[in-house]
Amino acid sequence: MKTGLISLALAGLLMASPVSAQETRTLRLGMQGTAGDPQFEGVTEAARIIKEKSGGRLTLEIFPNSQLGTFTEMMEQVTLGELDFTLNPFGGMDAWVPRAVVASTAYVVGDFDHLQKIIASDWGKGIVEEMRNEHKWRTVDSWYFGTRHTTAKKPIEKPADFAGMKLRVPNSAPLLTWAKAMGASPTPVAFAEVYLALQTNQVDGQENPLPIIDAMKFTEVQSHVSLTGHLVQDQLILMSEDTWNALEPADQKVVIEAFEAGGGVNNKLVTEKEASLVDAFRERGITVVEPDKAAFREAMKPVYADLDAQFGAGTVQTLLDLR
Repeated sequence: MKTGLISLALAGLLMASPVSAQETRTLRLGMQGTAGDPQFEGVTEAARIIKEKSGGRLTLEIFPNSQLGTFTEMMEQVTLGELDFTLNPFGGMDAWVPRAVVASTAYVVGDFDHLQKIIASDWGKGIVEEMRNEHKWRTVDSWYFGTRHTTAKKPIEKPADFAGMKLRVPNSAPLLTWAKAMGASPTPVAFAEVYLALQTNQVDGQENPLPIIDAMKFTEVQSHVSLTGHLVQDQLILMSEDTWNALEPADQKVVIEAFEAGGGVNNKLVTEKEASLVDAFRERGITVVEPDKAAFREAMKPVYADLDAQFGAGTVQTLLDLR
């Protein structure tokens, strides 16, 4: 899937004296993902294309598994020009651009295509431009990361089913807000300890994208997977503005094309994995519930009102209307 998120028309003015096309340069990319996951496969494809299309002038060296630090540390390295690329969710940019939190609020984003429309909207472009102007983070592309769903020992078909439930969620304000809006009791548990917490009934359920639910074997201790689809997440490919400006226009084009192609690899892998896991869970005897999300969206309306009060009346509805 080619998102076409950033075109050369949005690239901004180029430096007058970029690096000569005859010089060679090794670009460095740091990421939290591990070797073999869809994001890693995507950046590996981008690296192949960068080397091929630049005639070897450019190569991309990949540092997975947080080798270069936490995502916050890698973002800072990109700002300083010490790192050329990293990945981070669009909605997760709220630590730097607070209004971005709207895109990581439950049920605002319907699916990945809707998220792309949000990023390409005037509202989204404003966030992208602020990231570039204030932090030197140039958005090259947006890749699909996954949609978060809920596991429990019972079906979750309506908000009332969350009532009193001890639900493990990450220490993320939007997800904590979602859990409370549903009537659950959000319970902090370190990610590595979630399986044991579910097994010992320290918590009653948890939420994550399907591939993580599968990889962490949560269905061994949870009988139901409810497709609540409360949060759709991406990974932005973020590039140092200094690096961008140091490249010849032809090599800038190579970088954009390479990461769009890499995004196609990633998006296909994630989408296929999600689809196949629904059938795989059912084959293992897990009950897969497909609830009507209308009641869940209704329960989020007070949260949306709070967001409108913070960021301007009609903000949430403007993004919902882009579906």
